[in-house]
Amino acid sequence: MQLLLTLVISLALTTGVYAQDDSISLEELEQLPPIPAEYGTLSYLEKVNWLNERLNEDINVVEEYRLQRMLAFEYDDNGEPTLTNSICESHPPQSFDFYYRYTCLAVDDLSYEQRISKLFELHEKLLEEGWVEFAVSVLAEIGWMQSSSGNIKQAFQSFEQALSLAKDQRVPWLVLNGVMQDTATLYIMYGDANYRQKGMQLHKHILERTKALRDDNQLPPEHAQNTIDLTYFNLGVANALHERDYEKALDWLGKVNLEQAVQAKSALVFSALSAVELGKAELAANYLDQSAQLEDQDPVVERYLACYQQLVNHKLNNQDDVPACHNLHPDTQLEVKLDVYKRMSELESSDLRIEGHENFYQLYKSTLQNQLKQSSSAMASSAELSRLQLESELQKDLLEKEELLKDAERERRETQSNLMYAIIAIFILVVVFGLLQIRQKLRQAKRFKALSQRDSLTGLHNRLYFEGRIQRELDAVNLANREEDNKRLAVYLFDIDYFKKLNDSYGHDIGDEVLKEFARRVTHALREQDMLVRWGGEEFLVVAKVDDEDDFHNIAQRIHKAVTQKPFILPNGLELPVTCTVGGVICPYLTDIDQVPHWRTLVQLADTAMYYGKSQGRNRWVCINEIPTKEVEEKVLNEGFKSLDKHQGVKLKTSNDQ
Repeated sequence: MQLLLTLVISLALTTGVYAQDDSISLEELEQLPPIPAEYGTLSYLEKVNWLNERLNEDINVVEEYRLQRMLAFEYDDNGEPTLTNSICESHPPQSFDFYYRYTCLAVDDLSYEQRISKLFELHEKLLEEGWVEFAVSVLAEIGWMQSSSGNIKQAFQSFEQALSLAKDQRVPWLVLNGVMQDTATLYIMYGDANYRQKGMQLHKHILERTKALRDDNQLPPEHAQNTIDLTYFNLGVANALHERDYEKALDWLGKVNLEQAVQAKSALVFSALSAVELGKAELAANYLDQSAQLEDQDPVVERYLACYQQLVNHKLNNQDDVPACHNLHPDTQLEVKLDVYKRMSELESSDLRIEGHENFYQLYKSTLQNQLKQSSSAMASSAELSRLQLESELQKDLLEKEELLKDAERERRETQSNLMYAIIAIFILVVVFGLLQIRQKLRQAKRFKALSQRDSLTGLHNRLYFEGRIQRELDAVNLANREEDNKRLAVYLFDIDYFKKLNDSYGHDIGDEVLKEFARRVTHALREQDMLVRWGGEEFLVVAKVDDEDDFHNIAQRIHKAVTQKPFILPNGLELPVTCTVGGVICPYLTDIDQVPHWRTLVQLADTAMYYGKSQGRNRWVCINEIPTKEVEEKVLNEGFKSLDKHQGVKLKTSNDQ
């Protein structure tokens, strides 16, 4: 879905709702001198440097807006949502700038309901301005989000509307094909038997049409092959998960080009599943071995594929447990959750069967129950509509007969009508007043949410904010490492030395002033993209992306130096020397595996490093560079560094080593 949307919006010349009142015009933006052709040949970092250099020059407001949005696009293309969002907040998109508006909306920290609402608003604005292709793609994305969240009925409506709009407006095959694929997939995932057949027929139509366009040289061969492979894969999964016709599933999945298709690993895993269900153990094992050599770029997909691999292993080798199935990613598609829990419920192991049933029940409570209520509400609404329509017809007959009455009766009726209009007007005022109150409450809720993620004393983000964002950072590192991009993430935990003694000596008011100055200094020492939060009390935590160990150590040094370089001068004129102890860990840090651990483990390791620094005299930083094995990691977490010697392979770097 995201690939389709990217292809469509990349066709825009200029590209909120996420938008501010226009302070510049589209004409002013288009009249700027063109960007030099050599810009397109630069690498990502070269483009970022070029844009920042231009922004430091003496430029007008329009040129600054263009360069800032280009910088946001570069950050977004490189998977830097935090940096992208910071530009969107400091330089909001203009109302005419649809591409930039969509980019900013994609990285904004919104709830599901807020994102859906803003996407609908953007969709309507696109239609008003005649951007039909983009509007169709946004509507299809809305449908996909609705289906992922379990709002199946709304998803069907969104896709049907997108498909109808695409056909009526004769949008290009690229867009229409994407909507048809998503619609067909939704039919298969959540429809009854008739809808599943309708979805598979739609996929077959896409297959025939794509091959015809390819043979007539109306589609680029690479794009045509990608569409064909995706359709083969969708038909294979439809038969494996929904029809449970495993022979047909193997046939369709076997047509996927494993050397080029992005669905290669998924195709192999579902082929293994189909083969083992048919009792073809050797074939299933072969597919399983091939799938183990590949990785999917999407962490959500990678996690549920691991579950299916373990389910196949369970049947092949009587594997006792399927741990990956216990911890599916929260964004896993509803169809996958349903299929996994059903297969667990059918296993021979009583423990796994019970867990499968329990997962079904939890899924029912969290998602399916709401859908049943929505369906019931819709049926009730339809019945009420029919009743009102019947009443309206009866009233019409009555009024026609009453027209035959005397003038006095007509006047009385008119008086009643005027009274009714007055009642309606009052009712409308009440409704408007209520809506205004609701709108105000929504604004207040948004402000309260923002405030709940801020520490009231220092103004820094708090632990709630950290817990809402850290998993995205870890997933990004995992993905980058699978792509051999060698991205690394550092976590630092640090606090003020002898802070309790300072509070006891000078009072809590002075302690609060020290905390505020401490936060200010560390903030200025860090980069804009680093995450700084008040962890609690006098403890603070930083999450930073780093390139290597030198970068890792330099940030620890900057934090320590910012605090200790000169005394704190407080508002009452008091000067206090303040020191801190910093503990840090870089990940991945295990030499035997590249997988990034849970964030709680990282924080615990940083805490262990900090307390090791305190045991060595405080006023220093300690960084964990490397831990050789999981066993040593466990020992560090349980015992700290006092019981370790250098022969166990833990590599530390401290400020005393400088």
